[in-house]
Parts: sequence; structure tokens; C-alpha cells
Amino acid sequence: MNGRSPIPRLRWLARTLRTPRRPQSLTVLVLLAACAAVLLWFARSVGKYGENLALNLGTDLVGVVITVFVIGPLISRAQEGRVREHTRLDYEWFSGQVHGATSSVKVLDTFSNLFGPQFSERLFRGIKTATAHGTRVQILLLDPDSLAVILRGRELGERSADIRRDILRNLRTLHRFAQRLDENSRPLLEVRLCSTSPGVTLYRWDERCLVSFLTVGRLSGEGVQLEVAVRSPLGTFVEQRFDELWQQSRRMERFTHLPVTLVDAAAARREFSCRFVLVDDCLYVAGADLVTYLARHRLDELSAYSEGLTHDEAHQVVVVDDESELHTRLIQHFVEKYDASATAFVELRPPVLITE
Repeated sequence: MNGRSPIPRLRWLARTLRTPRRPQSLTVLVLLAACAAVLLWFARSVGKYGENLALNLGTDLVGVVITVFVIGPLISRAQEGRVREHTRLDYEWFSGQVHGATSSVKVLDTFSNLFGPQFSERLFRGIKTATAHGTRVQILLLDPDSLAVILRGRELGERSADIRRDILRNLRTLHRFAQRLDENSRPLLEVRLCSTSPGVTLYRWDERCLVSFLTVGRLSGEGVQLEVAVRSPLGTFVEQRFDELWQQSRRMERFTHLPVTLVDAAAARREFSCRFVLVDDCLYVAGADLVTYLARHRLDELSAYSEGLTHDEAHQVVVVDDESELHTRLIQHFVEKYDASATAFVELRPPVLITE
């Protein structure tokens, strides 16, 4: 018991108690406890064993109390105000932080190479691990059909169609990944689309985050990233911006599929979940089950309703001529959005509003 004091080990234990428990930390803690028990057993022959043990433990406990309740909070406050600069956004490094997250992961960007083929698989492994521990993952991207896409394209000096295609690739990748999650993890992953430019980007894991700004002529991931605490003034500001946009956003599922209800002359209802495209502010849906249903009914006796339509009134159902130029354009838009083809399209035409 007259050997080296275990105060450094106890201070490490104090830091562990202040942070979320992870399997690695618990393993190390068990190993240290086992080592301590073995050392105490070997030292049982020391004279005045009980008195020496009480003296050393009492001294070390005082050190732990001071570390946890005095020194620890002071260090934490100092670290919250510290800003660390990264020359660029390291997607692999961020994916590693996601793997160890225990409470929250957030991504806010126009689109992100994080969901591209080079980095997505590592990120998704991290998300699987994080959601298995109950971590909530929120991803907020720019709506491909919004005016903000055009404006951001002008800022980057690129065609807005290029940005739109990048966002659509992200969405297809995220949709496929969401389908691979189990029933417990799937509700913890949320992907939404905002129609307003955020002005900033956010990549958060637990209580730390990377913050950048949407600059002219350069993608946000290519510029300096500021690593700050979420509770810092900058972190709080960006978190508030994220929450505002999140509340006004729409779920990814509402962008990829439109719920449509068809009502016939006998008031019989049939519900569908359709893929759709917007062309010249007109809405066109596609779906094999929908087309089969229309083939058995008169179109002039059908009315279409959906929460996603501009008007709540009944919409007219109009089949697009498959030999028309419009049909060719619809196929192009559909392939771009879903990376898949469709053979038949149906327009949901809104009612004609008569004004005096």
C-alpha cells in the first residue's frame, strides 16, 4: 500500500463518469477494477493493512471529489468556448464520430458528399451502431424542387440542374439505406427537405459540431470548418437555425411518394402511394397498380384527392398520351428523380377556379 498512488487512475474514472458510457469505456473500467482487486489481494500481508488502505482510499476519494465537482466543470466551460479550425470537411473523420455518438447526430447542408459512394458505407455503418444505442439521426437537405436550388446554383456558378441531381442522388442513397435498417433503428433516422437556403452547414455528433457557411463559388465542405461545442454561442445559433428549418420542412417520403385517393361515381374509395414528378407546375403520377385500376373505370367518373395537392378539392384524372412530347419529357424527369423508368403517367389536374 506504500506504492504509487492511484490518483491518476481515479481522475480518469471521474472523467469517464461525466461522459456517456460506451462499451469500450466499460471494458477498460472492468479491467482496471480487476487489476485493483488483484493488487489489493497481494498487499494483504503489509503491516497495518486496514489503516494503510483507509488512508490511501480517503486521500484518493478527496482527489476524485475535487476533480469531479471543481476542476471538471471549470475545464468543461473552458472547452465550450474553444474553437478548433479544420481546413476542410473530413467525411471519414466525421463518420467515425457518428459511430461513437450516443445521443444526437444532425446534418444540415444543401447536399453532401458524405452520402456519396466514397463515404456513405462507412457513415451508414456508424449510423447503424449509433441508432442501435438509441441515437437520433436527423438529416436536412435542400428541397430539389425549391427556388433555393436555383439561387444556390447561381452562387456556385453551376447550373441549378447539377445541384438538383446531386440532391436526388443523396436522397436515393438515403432511401435505400433506410430500407435496410431494422424496425427499432428505422424510426430514429429522419430525412427532411427544406425549401429555404440555410446559409450555414451543420455536422453534429452529441455535444460537438462542425459549422461552416455557404460561400460563393465554392462548396461548403471545401472551406474551413469550425468545430465548436453545441452549447457555445455559435453552436447555439446554428442549432436554432436547424430547428427552425426542421419545423418548416417536409419528410423525404413526401418527396418520393404521394398518397392519392381515387373516388368513383358510387363513392367507392381506393388509396394509392404513387411516385410522381412536377413539370411546368403540373403534377404527374405513375404506378402500375394505379394504371390497372384506371383501366377498369371511366376517367370522367373518377376524382382524385391527396394531402400533397395544392387544392383540397377534387382533381381531374387525365392519362398522358404515350406518343406525345410531354410523355418523353416526363420519362426524363422520372429517370432523373428515381433512377428508374415508367411507361404511363397520369396528370392530376386541379379544378378550374372561377373568379368574378
